[in-house]
Amino acid sequence: MKAFNLALFLLLGSVSAPYALADDGSKHLINSCQQLLNVYSKRDQQNLLAGITTSTSAALRAGYCLGVLDEYRRSGSFCAQSDWYAQAARIAEYPAYADELPSVDALLEQSCAL
Repeated sequence: MKAFNLALFLLLGSVSAPYALADDGSKHLINSCQQLLNVYSKRDQQNLLAGITTSTSAALRAGYCLGVLDEYRRSGSFCAQSDWYAQAARIAEYPAYADELPSVDALLEQSCAL
């Protein structure tokens, strides 16, 4: 199961940016980046079972965030932030329940600032 979750996580790292432009794209990206941070915090725990406690849906959401960040960088958009983890953390800071969220493009641009 751990290998399956990891494979899904890596496979979804290639998700393209148009998916991020769907309705509620900002909320989805924020939630996905929050999940990405959760997956990595579990990975860094000393608990031996931490790696297998990530569900398939959590791995999919985390992969979505990583894929959007990767595609944004590959599209030629300038990003001063060289660490994708820090970029995901900045996006995850937004409250997904807020009445007005920045667009996906604005979230990505703001997350690239140092």
